[in-house]
Formats: sequence, structure tokens, C-alpha cells
Amino acid sequence: MHSTSGSIIQANDDQIDMKTDLIVKGRNILNELDNLHRHMLLLPRDQKLQDKYPELKQAYDAYNELYREILIADKMMNND
Repeated sequence: MHSTSGSIIQANDDQIDMKTDLIVKGRNILNELDNLHRHMLLLPRDQKLQDKYPELKQAYDAYNELYREILIADKMMNND
């Protein structure tokens, strides 16, 4: 494990953990992702619960696929 910045950032072979905000060109990346998530009306994914109940993952994936298809169809109908 590598550690920098007084253990604010820790890295090992398969992940990097940051215990601080990630700001890129003045924009907080987590806030940007949260806003994107909210605007896309995506349901939050609960990985632990989905691991415990595989049918929840299947329902989540089916919902998102149908949602995307409806958005595309709606955009195509409104472009006439």
C-alpha cells in the first residue's frame, strides 16, 4: 500500500481511497456525479442488497434498460 498527503490518499493494487474532496478545475467531482445521477433520475444501486437478493439486481437492470428505451423513443417522437 502506498500513502501520500498524510494518508488522505491511499492506494493498493486494485483501488485508490481518497478521504478528501476531488476538485477538478474548480468543480467537485462527487457533487457533479450526484447532480448527474439526480438529473438522470437513476435509482441508487445498493450493491450489498443486490448481492444478497439477485432478483433485485435483475429488476434494477430491467428498469434502467426500459427507462433508456423510453427516453430514446420519446426523443425520437418529439423530433418530428
